[in-house]
Amino acid sequence: MVDRRAAREPLELLDAEIARTQGKSTMAQHALGAIKGYIEGSDLTELFLHSAPLRTWFLIPPSWKTDVGPLDPYSTPLLTAVLVDPTPTSPESTSPKERMPRKQPDHDRKPAPTQAGGPLVIPTDPGFTTANQKAFASNAHVMATPSNIKQVNNSPMVLIPPLSAESLLSDYKTFREDEPLRHGKKEGKDRPVVVIPHDKTRDQRAVAEQATDDLRTLLQGIFEAEEQIAEEASAVPSTDASSYFIWVYQEGAEVRALATDKLVKLDLSLQRVIAAGRLGDILIDDLCRLQKLCTANLMIAQSSELSIDATWSNDDFSAWLQRAGFAESALRSARIIVKIMTGLNGEKKVCSEEVLQNVVGVLNQIFNPCVIPIVEARPKDSGAEIFELVSPYKKDIGQLLYQANKVMKTLVEMLGKVDVAETIITALEFFAVRILFVENAQLEKESILGIQKFEAPRRTAMEIITGIFAKNPEQRPFIFDEILPSLQKLPTKGQNARQFKLSDGTSIQLVSALIMRLIQTSAAPAQKFIKGTQPRVSTKRKHSQSRSISSDSEAEDFSEAVDDREGSQALSVGPDGDTHGGAKQRLSAEANELSSNAARDAQYVMGYLVRRAMTASKTGDQPYRHLLDMFAEDLILVLSNAEWPAAELLLNVLMSIMMNIAENKSTAPAKTMALELLGIMGSAISELVAGTQSLARNLENQDSDRSNYLRQIFDDYIDGRSQSSELFVWDGPYRIVLDYLASIDSEGLPTQSAQVFYLAQWARNVGSTQSTAESVDKLAVHQLQKMLSKRAWNPSYSDMEVVTKGQCRLAYALTVLHMNFCRRFDRTVNILLDSVTSEQITVRTRSLKSVTHMLEKDPSLLERARNVKTLLIKCATDASPMVRDSALMLIGKCIHQKPALEQDFLKPILSLSSDPTVTVRKRSIKLLKEVFTRNGSKEVKSIIVEYLLQRTSDDDKGVSELASQILEELWFSPFWKCSEDTTEIPIHDKLALKEQMELVISTTRNGDGVCTALVSLLRNLLGSGTKAAPSNFKVCQKLVSAAFESMIDPEARPEGLEQKHIVQSLTVFARADARLFDAEQLQYLQPYTSNLTNTEDSNLLRSVVVIFRCVLPVLPSVQQNLLREIQSALFKNVQKLGKTELNEVAACLWTMNTILNNPERLVKLIVSVIKHLRIYKVKDLNQNEKDTKSAKRCVQIVGAFGKHCNLEGELRGFQEALAPWQGTSVSGMIINSIEPFASSTQPLSLRVDALNSIGLICQASPHHFNYAEVSDVFQKALVGGQSDVQNVVLGNFRDFFAMQENQASSKPDLSQANGPNAANGKLGGSMKASEGDGASALIAQRFLQNVLSIALASQDATALTATEVIASINRQGLVHPKESGPALVALETSSNAAIASVACQAHADVHQQHESMFEREYMRAIVEAYRYQKEVVKDPCGFRTAPYMSKLHSTFEIIKSSKSRYQKKFISNFCAKIDFEPDKLDLSGAVPASLQLSRFLIENLAFFDYGRVDELLHTLTCMERIVANTGPGVAHSINTEVFHVRVEAILGDLGENGRDAEPTTNHECPATAEVAPQRLHQLTTASIILSCLWDTRTYLRRLYGLSSNAQAKEGKPNGKAKDVNKAPSRTPGISGDKVVAGMAERVESLGSQEKMMQQCSAFVELLSIDHEIRVGAEGDEEGAGRPRTPSGDEAAGSPVPMSGGGSRGAGKRKRSGSVAGTPHKKRGRPSLGRTKSSRKSVDDDEEWE
Repeated sequence: MVDRRAAREPLELLDAEIARTQGKSTMAQHALGAIKGYIEGSDLTELFLHSAPLRTWFLIPPSWKTDVGPLDPYSTPLLTAVLVDPTPTSPESTSPKERMPRKQPDHDRKPAPTQAGGPLVIPTDPGFTTANQKAFASNAHVMATPSNIKQVNNSPMVLIPPLSAESLLSDYKTFREDEPLRHGKKEGKDRPVVVIPHDKTRDQRAVAEQATDDLRTLLQGIFEAEEQIAEEASAVPSTDASSYFIWVYQEGAEVRALATDKLVKLDLSLQRVIAAGRLGDILIDDLCRLQKLCTANLMIAQSSELSIDATWSNDDFSAWLQRAGFAESALRSARIIVKIMTGLNGEKKVCSEEVLQNVVGVLNQIFNPCVIPIVEARPKDSGAEIFELVSPYKKDIGQLLYQANKVMKTLVEMLGKVDVAETIITALEFFAVRILFVENAQLEKESILGIQKFEAPRRTAMEIITGIFAKNPEQRPFIFDEILPSLQKLPTKGQNARQFKLSDGTSIQLVSALIMRLIQTSAAPAQKFIKGTQPRVSTKRKHSQSRSISSDSEAEDFSEAVDDREGSQALSVGPDGDTHGGAKQRLSAEANELSSNAARDAQYVMGYLVRRAMTASKTGDQPYRHLLDMFAEDLILVLSNAEWPAAELLLNVLMSIMMNIAENKSTAPAKTMALELLGIMGSAISELVAGTQSLARNLENQDSDRSNYLRQIFDDYIDGRSQSSELFVWDGPYRIVLDYLASIDSEGLPTQSAQVFYLAQWARNVGSTQSTAESVDKLAVHQLQKMLSKRAWNPSYSDMEVVTKGQCRLAYALTVLHMNFCRRFDRTVNILLDSVTSEQITVRTRSLKSVTHMLEKDPSLLERARNVKTLLIKCATDASPMVRDSALMLIGKCIHQKPALEQDFLKPILSLSSDPTVTVRKRSIKLLKEVFTRNGSKEVKSIIVEYLLQRTSDDDKGVSELASQILEELWFSPFWKCSEDTTEIPIHDKLALKEQMELVISTTRNGDGVCTALVSLLRNLLGSGTKAAPSNFKVCQKLVSAAFESMIDPEARPEGLEQKHIVQSLTVFARADARLFDAEQLQYLQPYTSNLTNTEDSNLLRSVVVIFRCVLPVLPSVQQNLLREIQSALFKNVQKLGKTELNEVAACLWTMNTILNNPERLVKLIVSVIKHLRIYKVKDLNQNEKDTKSAKRCVQIVGAFGKHCNLEGELRGFQEALAPWQGTSVSGMIINSIEPFASSTQPLSLRVDALNSIGLICQASPHHFNYAEVSDVFQKALVGGQSDVQNVVLGNFRDFFAMQENQASSKPDLSQANGPNAANGKLGGSMKASEGDGASALIAQRFLQNVLSIALASQDATALTATEVIASINRQGLVHPKESGPALVALETSSNAAIASVACQAHADVHQQHESMFEREYMRAIVEAYRYQKEVVKDPCGFRTAPYMSKLHSTFEIIKSSKSRYQKKFISNFCAKIDFEPDKLDLSGAVPASLQLSRFLIENLAFFDYGRVDELLHTLTCMERIVANTGPGVAHSINTEVFHVRVEAILGDLGENGRDAEPTTNHECPATAEVAPQRLHQLTTASIILSCLWDTRTYLRRLYGLSSNAQAKEGKPNGKAKDVNKAPSRTPGISGDKVVAGMAERVESLGSQEKMMQQCSAFVELLSIDHEIRVGAEGDEEGAGRPRTPSGDEAAGSPVPMSGGGSRGAGKRKRSGSVAGTPHKKRGRPSLGRTKSSRKSVDDDEEWE
């Protein structure tokens, strides 16, 4: 007979395992609880073991059950082991407790006794196989032999679970003793096997028993003290009894409560007993009595006042701390109460609803008036006083919060095990939601307790909500309804927004984690998530409870080793005989049911958030828009995290909603939100692909079949060869992920809910997919069906290698990439690209930004979406600045990702550098810099520089400075270092300088405009105001030297670079700063002044002369001989020079004269020319072409030299040479010599040159403008009508005004004798400012009307010059603004862009300076604009197309810069010009003049860009007022004069019928015979004007989606300013096509009498019947989701056309509606029996497109 201690070995090992895992080993607890229910202390038996190693498995089928009830598979072999021998244990080996008599269990059957050596009863069961029977008999024989019995006290025992009932032997492998066994999943190869010694096991059991005894002793002491106190109520209690309790005086009564130290001991002792699983050994009555004592503490805390008053003193707060101590004791009591309920698994006696209400009440009492106000207190707001008062006691309050959090955690555990009443669930739910949305501080210094101190209770509150959600499906809708409306309380910025830390270290919002966990929980039934220890049940409790616990917790391991080849054959038919198809259908049905629950909840959550976000903005009071973005970001953050699989489902639902919004008719804000989120989610998919690729690369170094398998799947996905069904196989990615999740935290709630959710997804996919690997698919169906029935996943420890974190991440990413969310990527891209062409500006802009965001994450999108490039180029020319800016930004991203696209996008980038919008220009300039830096083509760089140079003179200072800065960085800053070196320049720097100079030369070849801009840039960079001016100067010197080297050495020049190009570039540097040259360099230019044989030599000479003219005055010393040689060469070639070259040579010769001081040569030249002019003056030059050419040459010479040379000091020389002339002015004499050739009798070309020469001389000597002879010459030229003559005179005026403006704006520093302006100072020193001012005023006063007439007569170059003169006159303030203002407004409408630009700028300047003065001229200006369009532009319409735009757009934009009052006054006056008196209409012309003007004005009103809602509402009011005031009179005249409607007839019909009747008229007779055609024409014209005005009013209201309420608010003081001051938003899909076509059709009705009759009829009907009311009642699809399109009579103050501005009255308005679709009757005048007009009004049901 063996020692009985060996028989207790299984039980002791179970106790040791429970102690080692601190009560978390569920399987061990289940087995222990099950066995104890079968065995009493007297029934303990020996355990017989093999003396030799086991050679076969001891397999017992689970179908073998005892008569007392089913056992789980883990407990069955243990029970069999302990039931071998019922021989009583010896007294020496048993403890006193074991010898105590115990009550027999409820069942009657005892195991059959087995004697040593006797046969062992083998149960007969069909499930037993031959191998099982043989193994069982063998073990029984060994155990029955005394010689083979061996006691193993120190050896570990291995317990082997049985096979399932459905398993077959062929499904498993058999391991022999010589075959090495693989390590389990949690045991690495190097991990040692932990062996628990036998002595240690007995110590743990003893500790558990000791803990139980300690608890009994403590309870006995408490109860005895209570009884003693009750017996001695009249006497003083003993000291021992008083130590257990405290007395609290409350509400005049004495209340007894357990002392805090006893509560601490109770809590610790109770925890030890529960951890050992021995709470069931404590009598329930004792536990109930303990709960009752603890409840007294709860009642005391609930009746205590815990709120804090900011006015308290220190004594008050000390009293509060005492009450807080009672509350802390109550929390300890509450924890004890809940632990008892949890430890006994919801025993009814200990689970009192009233007690639980008290527990929740204590928590509310502590948090609501106390903790929450403290948490929400801030040092700088209304809670500052509380913050200051409580801060010193934060440790005490923190301890109170800590104890409360412990109670909350205990409640979480209880909710998973105990069924509580609905009232308790509701109370806990409200409490947890309240805690969850308390506003915590954003900064640590703003929090009294610390941010993380309160985050712990917040996370526990989330666990409470999750526990309720998991166990109570009926509460799930209410939980969502509580959480979602409370989201607006969450912070949307700062660090406090995301406080929930994930396993990988990142953080998300706590509410995001909560929602994802709830969604994951929705995919599983209740009571499957929160696990805990099972207690050892007391003999006082019902034994059936143990059996139910064991049965409910039963779990099987479905992850054993599987032989696929055998399994594929065995699984062709299911275990129940079902076919594979039937099993698959059942699996699909069950999985779909689970998944649909989660999908419905996900749709509800996302639908709620989207609906609220659509009605809010990011900057509004309600933060749902921002919260939706943050929630989406959180979901994207965990998209690749296997612990949160619900993120993919929520993102898929969100993407589906956003796609519907983007593809269907929605408002612009809604579409913008959808496109933004689609872009974010699309980028997340791209980022997921990139991250998965990185994971696959990281696994390349792992020599693992699983890693290679996963990488192969990803490679197939990238190549587009993968099939989703390949992922659903049994050993595929899904199983890898589930095994890993089970390994990292098999008991954790988040991970377990993720496992169940992920398992349901896998099962759903397997059940709905036709797999190519049929055998594997069958295996997956079979295994998943079994696991789904248990709602659990158990990892395999047989033939599966350990899953690493990297493998899990890759496997999960692969499954996500094949789910619906990622499959929508291509559709997302297509939606974004299609939205680029939307009619809504904000939609186009948002779509471009979203595409940009996606390209940043996935540059390969450029290649996959081939139409991206085309759409971007199209958007770069969009009418909206926002769209162009977004397109440009996206182009920059594309070029950065793929530089080869520069060639395709360079043209739109260059064109946008001159965009009207400043931000677009700046972005284009920056992008051009990037292209310049990367591009190596000289041609491309030259083009870029040309466009950048144009922007250096931009009107916006920021743009010009940016362009100048970028050119400095590109051209000069790279050479600053080498230019400062005094040593020899390195060869590579020389080559770089040479290349740079070649680029400059190439740039200057692009025209004079580029050269002028480059001169201005260089002057700016070399000026004293530039910080790097010295360095830039040295670089320019190096560039000039490099240019001379290329000019001298032909072999050093690149191919195609000629000398004239080099010299032309040198003129730029000379004009910018002459100090860059030296005398030696000028010698190289001298040969080019001698030979003039062709045009190329002439161009070369002109450039050389410019250099000489600029450089010579600043050189310190020049060789006199060199100058004389150059001077002589120039004098010789004067006759050969063209007009341009002659001007430069004259200036250069005068500069040389200042150095050589030999003016006699100039006098001699001019005298010679004047003598020739005297000869030609008496000739008839119209008959001799040769003489005409000679005379022209003479006129040009004296004009050029008269302008540049101040020869007044040589008066005596001229008098002697030109005797008998004895005048006093040389310049006057020259003008007198030229004047005869400016006569209208002279040839036109000669006259033009003569006028030009006179003008040049007058510019140099402005006092000549005052001479009557000169003024008469210019007057005759301007009046004559010849555009060439007018243009040359106006050009001189323009140049003279420009000189005056430059002199007024610039004050040259004369102290810098060597500065770049020194030459100009010498040349212009003779001019006097007073003469210029007087001449300017004279020109403006005498010639302004002529200039205005010329500007308004055409759109050619002459008109442009005249416009420039007008603009210059206004800038200088030479005339009153009203004289030129109307002309400027008219010129703004010119189709010549240059004229319109100059006029617009001049108008803006005048309006800004003289706003009030110019106000009265606007209506005259509008009429002038109409005349200009009609007579000059030949287009009297008031709009332009593509897109529709008002011709007065520029004028209205300028007016919008004024205040609102000014704008409304302009609109009122503008609309007043449309109003008329019918009898005074001007009917002249095929189309009456009055009608044309009104149409022009109305069309402008239709297409004005209204900047604010109040402007638009005021416009509509003015339009309605005109129709209401003028319309009724016109309609009455039409009825009486055209249709002959008599009021008497109508009244008679009413009297006969007693109700409204359709009166009879003589309309069928030729009524028009009595109407004069002129009168009909007049009335039709009036009706057309009013009809067009009403059509426009209706169009505007539909275009901007205005409601009657908005229009009624206009002008009311109580209207919200933010509603009317904002910009109106346009309704998508509405353009001006129909309103334009409708106006044209109405005007065409004047062509025939029949159409005029129809127009009159339609107008009468318009004023009689309110079509909009009918549309509104019958339903207007266009208005769905938007404010209803109003009618004119919907509110008082909004007149109806026929009402004359009055109100219809409330009663009549009510009758305009209908109930339940009742047909509407037309209101107003009857139809009079006439034929209804076939033309439809704008107010009909048709929508504007």
